[in-house]
Amino acid sequence: MIKSINELSLGDEFYFQWHLTERCNRACLHCYQDGKPAPELDLNDLFRIVERMEDAVRKWGKLGSLSLTGGEPFLRKDDLYALMDRIDHSDVLAYYDILTNGSLITEVEAQRLAQHCKLRRVQVSLEGATAKTNDAVRGPGSFESTLSAIRLLGKAGINVSVMITISRLNYRELPELIELAGREKVATLALERLIPEGAGENMTDQVLSSDELHALYEQVYALATNNSPVRVLLYRPLFALIAPDDHTAGALCSAGNNALTIMPDGTVFPCRRLPIPIGNVLSDGFYKIWYESEVLWRLRNPLNLSGKCHNCRLLTQCRGCRAMAYFTTGDYMAEDPQCWL
Repeated sequence: MIKSINELSLGDEFYFQWHLTERCNRACLHCYQDGKPAPELDLNDLFRIVERMEDAVRKWGKLGSLSLTGGEPFLRKDDLYALMDRIDHSDVLAYYDILTNGSLITEVEAQRLAQHCKLRRVQVSLEGATAKTNDAVRGPGSFESTLSAIRLLGKAGINVSVMITISRLNYRELPELIELAGREKVATLALERLIPEGAGENMTDQVLSSDELHALYEQVYALATNNSPVRVLLYRPLFALIAPDDHTAGALCSAGNNALTIMPDGTVFPCRRLPIPIGNVLSDGFYKIWYESEVLWRLRNPLNLSGKCHNCRLLTQCRGCRAMAYFTTGDYMAEDPQCWL
């Protein structure tokens, strides 16, 4: 029996990031997509994928959680709501989040979203605490549009998360963004590092150096643990280097461990930021992919890590970001180039 959408522990949960579309009404500078949208499945095939998810997590004795995203998922609004209705009635899919740019959130949409019992939160993105910084990355008017979405969702009683993709364009505004998120009553703030892939391949010079990231993570950890006005999510690779004794700081890369990514045509990746096809859910199913993918088995074995990640004293807490290694060296088992140890 699923009692709460917040009660899953890491050992109980298997996570699916599901991209319903790669179409988007924005063109963010750092986007991991390349501007060439993949084909999309129809609603009947989407329902088949839900059934495959349920079959897999039942066999594993786990509960499933999902992020429904894109591209911009509200460009497939009817299919999105149909999927939400279906998942709301699942006995093994515990909850889902929606990852959106927020531009299509109206008061009507917010009220409609609030009717779904397994919607845990809606995540939107801000790239800074000011319109100047944010809009330079996400496009003119996007700052005010995102703030409007945050307020409409909050008014409807929906938990909102904000994500920032860290680069040299915006990392100095993290303290101000934390304050802004608090004022807007945001539930959580997540930090992701800029991975130079897709459109973001043109921003290689904006990736933080290891020293810059070290200083930033020290600052963020201090802010997050000193009466922060918003809960800052610290379970990301490399945060364990800041506070190895804090169980809320740091996390293993989920690729190969407890997560899979599904693309609009059913192709499966280990992680969206590690776009190596390992099967198609409609032809292979999750169970077969999970146990027969050579890529996943390689990712699971820490002995395959090279460079400073190999035999690191923090292997049980952090193995770096495999996507960052892949897009900077060509080898997803190479050391994380932003690690400062």
